[in-house]
Amino acid sequence: MENLRILLLEDLDKEAKQVTTLLEENKYEVIRAKNIIEAEKEVKNRYFDLIILDIMIDGKPEGITLAKRINKENIDIPFLFLTSMQSKAIFDEAKLTNPLVYLLKPYNKLELLYSLELAIESCYQQNNSISFADDSGVLSPKYLFIKHKRSVVKVDVDAINYIDVKEKYCNLQCNEGRYLIKLSLIKLKEMLNNDNFKQVHRNYLVNMKSIKEIYLEDNLIILNNLEKIPFSERYKNSFVRENTIFR
Repeated sequence: MENLRILLLEDLDKEAKQVTTLLEENKYEVIRAKNIIEAEKEVKNRYFDLIILDIMIDGKPEGITLAKRINKENIDIPFLFLTSMQSKAIFDEAKLTNPLVYLLKPYNKLELLYSLELAIESCYQQNNSISFADDSGVLSPKYLFIKHKRSVVKVDVDAINYIDVKEKYCNLQCNEGRYLIKLSLIKLKEMLNNDNFKQVHRNYLVNMKSIKEIYLEDNLIILNNLEKIPFSERYKNSFVRENTIFR
């Protein structure tokens, strides 16, 4: 599991600290830039899931300037504005950059957290994505963005050892922890569209990279972390046919 990394463009130390503390308490990683030069350097050298932009930096609307450059250079990072600027003219200019959200200071903590969650959903939502209803997440090619307690966490798909069913939910079992998604196993398998994940039981989907041993006669799979997964006859036969090593 990786925390979502956010770039914060904020020139005022006190305000930057307040936002950073709030987000880090909710499992986000925050990198702060004091000016547009630092922000552009960070964008070139690191991957960010989202950018929070103050508009007025050292008395100039550099937040909007950076937003325009992000669009012009086709940098694929969603951004939102967090600003004290209530001017309609400023808002109209900022709106043209297509931010995901425009929030005014002083902000409500929950409003900011919920806005981040909605921004992530809006950015990564695809036609075949998982919605953010209940305990679920958004699917991208390499990551699942999962709503977990009061935050959103980024789970590397390759880090999922196996997925099992619990009533109406799927458990994503990772070395770092367990995450719930309100979705059927069949639908999740379809959305992952990843050949590394094989169904070995009506209630289990296993990452092939996490398998240590397979005992066909005992209908048993042992994972690298020594967890035991049942291997049903139905899926075992299909598995054997697809893997020439067992023939």
